[in-house]
Amino acid sequence: MSANRRALVPPLVAAIAALIFASAALADTSSFSGAVPNGGCDAARPVTVSGPSRIEVSISSTSADNTVVGEIVAPDGNVVSTGSYDTPSSGNYSIRVCSLGSSLDPPRISYSGMIGTGPSGQPVLQGATQPSPAAGSGGVLGATTTLQTVDGKGAIMTRSGLAWFTLSTLNGHTTLRVSDPVHHTLRVVRGMQAAYGAGIVRVSGSGVKLVLVRAGSGSRISFSSPSFKAGGKVVRGRFHIVA
Repeated sequence: MSANRRALVPPLVAAIAALIFASAALADTSSFSGAVPNGGCDAARPVTVSGPSRIEVSISSTSADNTVVGEIVAPDGNVVSTGSYDTPSSGNYSIRVCSLGSSLDPPRISYSGMIGTGPSGQPVLQGATQPSPAAGSGGVLGATTTLQTVDGKGAIMTRSGLAWFTLSTLNGHTTLRVSDPVHHTLRVVRGMQAAYGAGIVRVSGSGVKLVLVRAGSGSRISFSSPSFKAGGKVVRGRFHIVA
């Protein structure tokens, strides 16, 4: 190979790589619909990205409590966000629709949604035409935003008495305190991650997950850990959310 041809190889390789990345970063959207079990999840839908990208999902459902959410699942099977996520690199991600569970909803809940991918850090579904749920649902799609803080204390009623949940945020990390009336214990979990979207706050870490849902003038909590699970309407206390 001549010296001139060798000199052209690196710029050519760089140009091809740039074209591949630009193609991967182009915004793309698709719509889907289905039904999810009350308190369960439906099958995951694959979303593959070939580089650092934004993945977004927006859901509209017939849930009376607006408790149906779109979860973004990483290649390792862990839920990394609800609504929006910037991937650190390429990978085979997936989207699944889940119901947080509500006594006001039927056994199966109809939904419609949109999935979008695009350049990392840039909105994908903003301004896109949103699908509508089944007729008469009254469901509303909500935007996903970065959660700055969630603080407060609230209690839900269980068969063993009130279960209290206290949330506090400092330097982007959330601490959860759980007063378990079943085992008469107080558990403190620090360094949890919080995400907010469509009136829902999802806090997770160390095998513990709490979902706080705004429902009209009140709110609902769904909590799960290896030793204690509970859910219901917040009957005492309140939470302050800054998104």
